[in-house]
Amino acid sequence: MRKYFFQSLLLGISFFLGAGIFYYFYYAERGLPWVIAGGLLGVALGIITLYLEEKIRKLPLLKIVGGSLGLILGLALAKLISSFFEIFTAGVWQVFLYAMSALGLGYLGIMLGGKKIEEIVISEFFERLGEKLASKISTPVSSISKKFARKGTPKILDTSAIIDGRILELAKTGWLEGPLLLPRIILEEIQMLADSTDPAKRAKGRRALDLLKELKETFKGELRIIDQNYKNLPTDEKLIKLCSEFSAKLVTTDYNLNKMSQLYGVEVLNINELFLALRPSVRPGDLITIQIIKEGKEREQGVGYLEDGTMVVVENAKHLIGKHLDVVVSHLLHSPTGRIVFAQLREVKTFNA
Repeated sequence: MRKYFFQSLLLGISFFLGAGIFYYFYYAERGLPWVIAGGLLGVALGIITLYLEEKIRKLPLLKIVGGSLGLILGLALAKLISSFFEIFTAGVWQVFLYAMSALGLGYLGIMLGGKKIEEIVISEFFERLGEKLASKISTPVSSISKKFARKGTPKILDTSAIIDGRILELAKTGWLEGPLLLPRIILEEIQMLADSTDPAKRAKGRRALDLLKELKETFKGELRIIDQNYKNLPTDEKLIKLCSEFSAKLVTTDYNLNKMSQLYGVEVLNINELFLALRPSVRPGDLITIQIIKEGKEREQGVGYLEDGTMVVVENAKHLIGKHLDVVVSHLLHSPTGRIVFAQLREVKTFNA
């Protein structure tokens, strides 16, 4: 009951106020029914007020300010027009003209004022000021969201990183920590791909949406969609500006975006560079020199090690223990415990260890 106390109070006051006004003007002539009708009319206006309050509460502050200023300007212009036409008309037509112009211009003022104020540079100043104040008030909580504990640097995802798919592998292994921020402009790009008439693009978009769903489950609340947008800027510049605003790193596989971000001083996590750094030091077909240290598990196998400690299993090298051999890598075996290199003999060097 306490939750709806003020709403109930407003409706009660509206009823008695409406009933009181109708009582004063109509009770003597038309009786009690008109008094009750006045009270019900007041309740109806109260309900409309509560409905408008619910809608306005969801609007950003800047839109409310812009709409209010637009309404004031619209009503002032309507009054000016009405005053001008007083010279030519009077009575009901004057009232009608003022009412219609006030309604039309007031509506235009609200709609255009709420939208156009976003294009004024000062709006960005107020947005940043509000975010800074919020971050001070909510300390030690992250300035990005009260839901995020400040345990890691925020990371902003771009379209290429999501479509690439390898980001999910990094997330599941714990190499990529949250919070992750997904700009709505990127989500809209992916949705456009998923709705494309081109089968290849559609498949990419749908796969990216599925990946985002898995990322959301993996990060358990630390993947958040952000609505900030910057008018009249290309998508790449919007991402760079978002990274600067949130002090975030940019996760991407886009080469050009990577270079542009570095020019602006934005730190980039390039998935391609990470996987390039983690690629094997040896690959099938490579020629390496190895010393056979011991015999292997299988028949006639010899075992040696690379400088980084990787085991090398050489076929038909059991009898060459202690010697340095030139061997050719045949294949690699990867496992959670590491990797094993399998190789074949090329020739035996004539010197011992």
